[in-house]
Parts: sequence; structure tokens; C-alpha cells
Amino acid sequence: MIRIVPSNQRQLKTFDAPGASVQVSDPIIGAQDCLSAGFTEYVAASRLEWTFEYNEVFYMLDGSLDLQEDGEESVTFRAGDLGYIEKGSKVVITVPERAYMVHVTQPAWRE
Repeated sequence: MIRIVPSNQRQLKTFDAPGASVQVSDPIIGAQDCLSAGFTEYVAASRLEWTFEYNEVFYMLDGSLDLQEDGEESVTFRAGDLGYIEKGSKVVITVPERAYMVHVTQPAWRE
């Protein structure tokens, strides 16, 4: 199977996350939920505590965000940066203004 998601069909929807103004979409889901690919957009300054129940690779398209794992220094990602977050990581996500990224999760992330 080959699938394209045109830019006008990203269909980002508000995701209810305490402390965050964020929209997400996962227009591509692999067979048997082996992975998902989509977009995450923080539309305003945000601070979110999140435990990743999946592996995630992301590519920053615009803006910036800081990730801080328990007991570690904060890492800043900016447009053009590629990031990886391992399953089980507990992080604080801080977005100073806004951030827009492509994400791929394995297995598929579901709300």
C-alpha cells in the first residue's frame, strides 16, 4: 500500500492535555497498528508532563520545544532538528511560543 496525505488534508484536531494548547492528527496507521505517522502542533505556549507509551521519532518543522526527562538537563529542539523519545520516558514538554512537527510512533499511538 502507498498513501499520500496532501497538505490540505492533515485534519489536526484539538487534543485535551492539561497545560497544553495542542492539535494532533495521525492520518497514516500501519497494518496491525505497527506504527502511526502524523502531525503535532502546539498552537500556544504550553507545559505538559507526558509519559511516552510508545517510541517516537519527530522532525521539527517550525518553532521550538524543550524536553526534560527526570533528573536530566533540558534539551531544546528547533526547526530542522530530528528527535527520538524512547518508550517509557517520562518528560516535561515546554513550548515557549509554538511548535509544529511530523511524528512517527511505534506502535501506533492512540488517544
